[in-house]
Amino acid sequence: MLKTSPLLFVLPLLSLSADTPRIEHGASRELVRTYEVSSARSIDTAVINVMGQDQDVGSGLTRSKTLSLVVADKILAAKDGAPTRFHREFTSASTDQDVGELEGVEVVDASGSSELEGLGVIFTRDAEDGEWGREYDEDSEGADEWLEELAPGMDLSSILPEGEVAVGDSWDVPVSILGDLLRPGGTVDVKRDLGPDVPEGGVAVTVPGAPEDGGWDAFEGEVVARYESIEEEDGRQAKIILTFELSGELDRVEDLEAEAAERGADEEYSEALLTRSLSGEVVVRWDLVGHHALSAEGTLTGESTFNAAWTIDAGQMQLELVYEEEGSLEYEISMEVEAAGGEAD
Repeated sequence: MLKTSPLLFVLPLLSLSADTPRIEHGASRELVRTYEVSSARSIDTAVINVMGQDQDVGSGLTRSKTLSLVVADKILAAKDGAPTRFHREFTSASTDQDVGELEGVEVVDASGSSELEGLGVIFTRDAEDGEWGREYDEDSEGADEWLEELAPGMDLSSILPEGEVAVGDSWDVPVSILGDLLRPGGTVDVKRDLGPDVPEGGVAVTVPGAPEDGGWDAFEGEVVARYESIEEEDGRQAKIILTFELSGELDRVEDLEAEAAERGADEEYSEALLTRSLSGEVVVRWDLVGHHALSAEGTLTGESTFNAAWTIDAGQMQLELVYEEEGSLEYEISMEVEAAGGEAD
């Protein structure tokens, strides 16, 4: 299930100094957010063992993916500077993937435009429980399951301090900011088929890996914000540096068995453990006059290992498989925001 920051859009307005970053929105404010998130996975070793026979399925390859996303949010209602209802148009949403080529291995290419591109979604926050409802606007049609995977929060509000701060101060930030940066807006990229066509009498072996939603909630560690400076050159902006030191283990047994069932395959996993680490810095610039994030730029790098063991029911026989992968990770994040109107009361 997609998880978002519990601080989403609900920070109260406090009596803070002009130098303290905060978020304030009023009804009719429009914000255009442009994201580009690139990932590169350099695979040192990737070997699958089928019934005792090893086969290389990507050692030495680098697989990259870039999500390009532009959304236009118009706030329809707000309370105490926080939106309670807003309209989001997915102006553009596309994925460009370079998966490399390997003899005998078919890799599903997720490149292309998202089905969400051009659609509009209205988000409404429940006054009692704080949960966000989602519905397509009157000019849009789409699958209900797409709505469930969308995250309303794209404002980076979870990086904000709980009280007053000044240049030179540091504070802890929820680890959930990782998903906000690497999966902006939730699952918005291409909805694709889950597997290749299988010839009659053949068996398709799907090599497992990281989850489509990133599994960012599995990470633990520290994210620290440091108030680096105030810049006056182009408006009045706070420069905040986020430092990441994270690691995590994700057990994928249940997820992979569910994915296999959707493909119509009978697979049973005894192990599927993904281990990752990430570190680096992301620089966020915050508008101290308009009270919203202006940009985010940074790079995170790390290592990953994945070990899986499973069986496939292949008619008259049962295949036993083991997969081992080791490699490195790199994520590049770029976000810019343009805002107009709708100053908080």
